[in-house]
Amino acid sequence: MRKSWFLVLALAMITCAHKAPPLVKDRMKPKLQNIIALNNIQLQFTFSEDIDTLNLSADNFHITTGEDTLRIKSLYPSLSAAEIVAITGLQMDAEYEVAGYVFDTAQNKGAFVERFTGTSKPDTIAPWIIKYSKGRNQNQFYFHFSEAMDTTFFEFLLFPEKNIVTQWPNLRVCYLVPTDTFNNFAFDTTYYIYINQGCRDLSGNFFGTIVTNITPDTTFEFFILKGSANINDTLVKTGLAVLKRKIPLGITLIDGGDFQFEVRDSLPYTVEVFSGKYSGSKVLSPTDSLNIIDLKLEEKDFDNIFN
Repeated sequence: MRKSWFLVLALAMITCAHKAPPLVKDRMKPKLQNIIALNNIQLQFTFSEDIDTLNLSADNFHITTGEDTLRIKSLYPSLSAAEIVAITGLQMDAEYEVAGYVFDTAQNKGAFVERFTGTSKPDTIAPWIIKYSKGRNQNQFYFHFSEAMDTTFFEFLLFPEKNIVTQWPNLRVCYLVPTDTFNNFAFDTTYYIYINQGCRDLSGNFFGTIVTNITPDTTFEFFILKGSANINDTLVKTGLAVLKRKIPLGITLIDGGDFQFEVRDSLPYTVEVFSGKYSGSKVLSPTDSLNIIDLKLEEKDFDNIFN
């Protein structure tokens, strides 16, 4: 009997030793720690913890100076989940008061009333891309910008051509989505996107140039078509190269005189190169080790090659 009681006691101790500690629910309310006027239309709010950014509402914020109200047009997450940025009407160099509330990720409500100094200084910094889609196993293009963008102004070129539209889950993130299943990106194809001064932020600052490519394939066989472009036996510094077979199939930037494309077969392709007022074209093969295109002073309308 004594031995049986000992076994029961030992089993109970082992069970208790492995019991997980009780879960502690987050009951701390988020607190507003800082407000900074980034420029005359943007405010950055920093909180003590991560905020529920999926359910942000401009109606939960009220900004005043004297008897005037500063309208908030939009709210979006900043680089940290504890920071949000407000797009406002034009600010003045004046003291403002903001009253409002947010929820943290545990849905604790944090109310605040704070003062800050606005600014009439405009935004003159060009936006840049923090991350974007590139490479294999990608079914759509996306771009994550450094700040809020003008979603009404977004221009790009897609090769090979598909009907796609832009979708903005917030003012900093853009997805390029096929209009229907017929226009879905196909396997065994590499798609290229070219943007050149085709998008701008809310203050009218233009983004620069980017070329990126994706393919839905997880693994695929491809060839690399490499080449270079010369002007009077000198490598061109910058320019664009367009890959063609009856229609444009790809586009890339020239870097230090060189260019390259991912292609799906070893047959010849036509490559057309543009650099300022110079241009040139040549039929090239991925199997050739020496692909050189000599450019001449022959200015062409870049847009015409896609029409």
